[in-house]
Amino acid sequence: MKPTKVEIPNPPVIIVASSQTFATGINIKNLHSIIFAAPNKSQIRVLQSIGRGLRKSDDGRATTVYDISDNFSWKKTKNYTMKHAIERIKIYSREEFDHKVYEIQLP
Repeated sequence: MKPTKVEIPNPPVIIVASSQTFATGINIKNLHSIIFAAPNKSQIRVLQSIGRGLRKSDDGRATTVYDISDNFSWKKTKNYTMKHAIERIKIYSREEFDHKVYEIQLP
C-alpha cells in the first residue's frame, strides 16, 4: 500500500480542544479562533480565555470568538445554557468587545 501525501499548511494549523483547563495556564502563539460551546458564565473564566487570543500574534491577525449556545427553552422557562449565554453577552458588552448575536433557526 502506497502512503498518502498530506499537505500541511504553512504555518501548520493547531487545534486545541479543552474543557475548563483552557481558561488558565496555557500559552499559544497565533491563536486566531476561540470557540465557547459549553455553558459557563464565570466572568473570570470568560475573560481569561479571551485573553489567550488578545496576545499579539506573530502574523498580526485578530482573534475571533465564537460563542455557541442552544435555546431549548420551554414556554417561559429558559434553559440554563441560554441563561449562561445571556450572562456572557453581558460580559462582552461591559468589556466593550465588538460582538454580534446571530439567531439561527433550525428546521
